[in-house]
Amino acid sequence: MDLLGFIAALDALTLDDVRALAIDLDGMVTTAAEEIDVTRAYLSIEAALRGAHKVREAAQAGHRASVAVIAAADRGGADLPDAGVTRVARAAGSIARGIVALRHQPSVEPAVHLLVSGFRQVAPVAALA
Repeated sequence: MDLLGFIAALDALTLDDVRALAIDLDGMVTTAAEEIDVTRAYLSIEAALRGAHKVREAAQAGHRASVAVIAAADRGGADLPDAGVTRVARAAGSIARGIVALRHQPSVEPAVHLLVSGFRQVAPVAALA
């Protein structure tokens, strides 16, 4: 997955897309086992970033992704702050961090794909997965 392509896809989101993503993300973690899997994915990405000394690069990528989601929601007329928009922005930031980690540590691919799975219902993002 390409970081610039991911952020461009986030920029192309509509407010309806952001709302759909929020619903999908809610459905992604419905059991304790799923919550543990997602937590392990986050931790493996963070460990890879620390090991590759790419925490700062990942933070910048995560920020850009989060801002893209918030800007898309704002353009769509969302009344910000909005819990669903915040949830999607945080998830997008985590995926962006994962993409940076993936460039330096291919072993995190399953973790990144797990996080991206909550975004597969929206065409601009699904095309990248």
